[in-house]
This record gives sequence, C-alpha cells and structure tokens, in this order.
Amino acid sequence: MPGPPLEGLRVLDHGHVWAGPLVGLMFAEMGADVITVEAPARLSGIDMGGLSAAAVLGGTDNPTVDDPLSYHGLGRDKRSVTIDLGQEAGKTLYKRLVAESDVIVENFAPAVMPRLGLGYDVLSEVNPGLVMAALSASGATEGPWRDLVTYGPSLGALYGLKSVQGYLDNPHPREDRADLDPTAAGHAFFAILAALEHRDRSGEGQFLDIAQGECAVQRLAEPLLDYFLNGRVASTQGNASPRLAPHGIYRAAGDDSWISIVVRDESEWAALLELAGDGAGALRQDGFADVAGRLAAREELDTAVEAWTSGIDAMELTESLQAVGVPAFAVMGPAELAADENYRAIQMSGAVVATPGGFGASEIYQGVVWKLEKTPGRINAPSAVTGQDNEAVFGGLLGLSETELRELAEARVI
Repeated sequence: MPGPPLEGLRVLDHGHVWAGPLVGLMFAEMGADVITVEAPARLSGIDMGGLSAAAVLGGTDNPTVDDPLSYHGLGRDKRSVTIDLGQEAGKTLYKRLVAESDVIVENFAPAVMPRLGLGYDVLSEVNPGLVMAALSASGATEGPWRDLVTYGPSLGALYGLKSVQGYLDNPHPREDRADLDPTAAGHAFFAILAALEHRDRSGEGQFLDIAQGECAVQRLAEPLLDYFLNGRVASTQGNASPRLAPHGIYRAAGDDSWISIVVRDESEWAALLELAGDGAGALRQDGFADVAGRLAAREELDTAVEAWTSGIDAMELTESLQAVGVPAFAVMGPAELAADENYRAIQMSGAVVATPGGFGASEIYQGVVWKLEKTPGRINAPSAVTGQDNEAVFGGLLGLSETELRELAEARVI
C-alpha cells in the first residue's frame, strides 16, 4: 500500500491558538513532517489554549501539558523545536531549517515576520521553492485594516457575521466558537496544495496572503446579495428559515433535551402529521396546511410543534421522523456525541495513541477528517513536549554537533 499522500513534505508550523495549528495538523495527519517552531522561553498561543481547556472541562485546577485536550488535539503528530528568532544565531539556524523545508505556516499579525527580518522576501532567497502561507486577520496587503490584531470572535464582528447571528427578532448578537479559524484553515490548506502543485511544475514558490476574515465572506453571500440588489439589511433569524417551516430546535422529553426538525415541502408536513397521530393537536389547524400559512404564523407553529415533541425522547423521535423522510436529529452534548455509534465509526483513526495521562486517541481526539481509501491519514503520536525534537532536527536533519547544540542551548537560542 502506498504511504500517506503528503509524505515527503516538510512544514514549519508557527501556528498559535487555532487557525495556524489546524493547518499544520491537516498536513501532519496526511503524512507530512510538521515541525512546530516555538520560543524557548515562553508558552505559545496553543499551549495557553490547551492549559485552559482542562479547567473548562472540569479537570484539575492546575493542569499540565499532559492533560489539556485542545493542546493534544492540535499538536499531535508534530515534532517540536525551540528557536529564539530574536537572536541573530536563532535567525541563522532558522534559515538553515527553512532551506530544508517546503512550507511555512504562520498566523501572526502581518508585521511580525518581516520585523524579525524573516519575511518571504528574505526566506525565498534561502529557498526559492518555499511556499509561505500567512493567515492574518485582514491580510498583509496595504489597507486600513492591515495591522488589526484580532481573535476569532472579534474577527467575526469585524466582517459582519455577528450581525446575523442571534435569536429571531432579537438585536443582541450571539457568541460563537470563533469558527473563522477553521474556515480560514481549510482555505489555507487547499491554497498551499495548489501552490505546491505550481512549484512542482515551475520550481517557483509563492507567498500566500490569506485574510482570515475574507474567507468568511462566502458565508455572507445571501445577505450581501440581498443588500446590493434589494437594499435589505439582514438581521438575526435564529434557527428560522425565510422559506421553510417548521425549521428549528424544539424541546424534547427530559432535562435540557432538544431535537432539530426541518420540513421542506407539503409531503414531509403530511408525513409529520401522520406520525404525530392523535398527539398532533394544534398542528392540524387549517392555517398550517401550506408553507405560506406556516411561515405567516411561525411563532404559533413552533409552539404547537414543541407541545408535541416535548413529551417524546429526542433520539426516539429522531429515528421515527427520519423513517418517514422528515429531516431531524437530536441535539447532542459532548457525552452523547462521544457515545454515538455513527460518530464513533466515522471518527475512528485506526490508531490508539497513549499519552502520559493515559488517554486514547480514538476516544478524545478529533479523527482524521479526510477519508482517503488508498492513502488514508492516521494519528501516529501524541503532542510533543516543547523542544523535545531539538536534537533530532538540529542534529539529525541539519547536522549540528553535540558541542554546537550545547552552545546554542547555553545561549538560550534553542
């Protein structure tokens, strides 16, 4: 069987928090040699994110790097080296590593790498075939937002996403999970693959200026078109749809139990009523006979739907509705999701990786997203301890002697 699809590529990962590390993870799980480049004297953003995760999840008051789930979820399968890029000796060492690499991924503010003297103009002289992807908030191209520093929630507000996220007819925006990070990561991953394809044909590397905020604009296509063409300004709509009803999340039997239900046409509405039988109650009123009537009386309709669903187990009702062709599914929390048979089947990596804390990869890690039949990715190793691969990378790959490594460590370069 052939090896993983990206075997033979080497990626330098400067990622912090979510977007950058996720790009590196995508390459790592597809077989690339991903080396996380970290500072020797301070925690990176992903370390800090991980250290807070265990406490949020009800873990220890003082979690260690062996404990937090987000740290291991994004750092797995990568090697870790430390370099002080503020020192000239660190820059020299880094350039030697760049010369042996194919890709650099970073999600700093645009000025960070150039200010260090390590912008693409400098690094491409070291390695003309280098592909460098920079995922800043609004891009490195000149403009009034160029130097803005954001995290996912503030970036979503900057690009208008917050204005359409919230309950129906409620002016207050709702917080999200900073999902512009994974959105940008996915765009960056495929952009890098395209640049590598170009390099293989031409020998030329590329600088990829990826504005994370712009990666989200396609998600606002409908509100933007509605404004440009009709002059309407979109607002929050919650779980409602302007064209479909019922379309929402409804209470089910039990404590904090919910089910999502969508009815797309009159045949599905008829199927729902037949399934509800004697329990349909107010759902059978004449005003709900067609979608126009249901949309016009959406609030009354939702009340009637919930009067029916609130007495039935969410998963039981899910199976019944799906059996008659009505889209529905129970709203799952972390525990229910982890125990779900289908979710576990598609997430299984085929590998169990023990961490010092005793966790199994197939139990706590997000599985490999890309399911390739002939060249599947897989989880091979837990997250590296910061700097644990200094000797293997600087000594084995770059050929530094033990004396040179010791001198660099004593000077706090590594």
